Amino acid sequence: MSTRTSVLLVLVTVLTATSSAGPKTPPKSLTSVWVGVFVPAPAVARCTDCKAASFRAATGSVRVLAPSNGAPGATGDVLIVHPFGGLVVHGHVDNGAVALPWFDLDVRDGADGVLVMTTDHVVRFVVPTAPELAAIKTALLRDDVLAGVHKALQGLEVSAIDLDGDHKADLAITYGCNAWADGDCQSHGQFFLIRDGATWREIE
Repeated sequence: MSTRTSVLLVLVTVLTATSSAGPKTPPKSLTSVWVGVFVPAPAVARCTDCKAASFRAATGSVRVLAPSNGAPGATGDVLIVHPFGGLVVHGHVDNGAVALPWFDLDVRDGADGVLVMTTDHVVRFVVPTAPELAAIKTALLRDDVLAGVHKALQGLEVSAIDLDGDHKADLAITYGCNAWADGDCQSHGQFFLIRDGATWREIE
């Protein structure tokens, strides 16, 4: 039996649970993850009435957002991870941005966010379980922009990533309503979340 402990710093420090099951190679440390926004150049026409993800090849750059808690920003070689597109590409941060000669852009409004992480991560796309989905929705309902309205989560899309090899989701990106008011959804976009034990919290 082996025990492994991974540390994930995603604007906050999260300790993942240990696991065991036969001899294994110790995983690389999970270091830092940031949120980024892909900016196409030239501009790409957006789809305002798409009912599902609609991808288009584009060139441009990923603008890496600064952590809201004052933690260090991304530097050097990184991975750009786009879970809805199943895309992982290598890049290099230069003045807070990563130039990409090719990117599979979801042209829906508000669907241009990505995760940026150091290259020692092993990215595994996973399907979130029913309990994980329920916990993610609970976390989203705590955000004032959804006003605690369960109807705001109708049609929510969730894509998840396992980083420590335990086949459980560690990070999630959602797409759906991101502003609810006056009894209706005002706009659509993404939320980025991280697992914190049995619960989830937003990455800000």
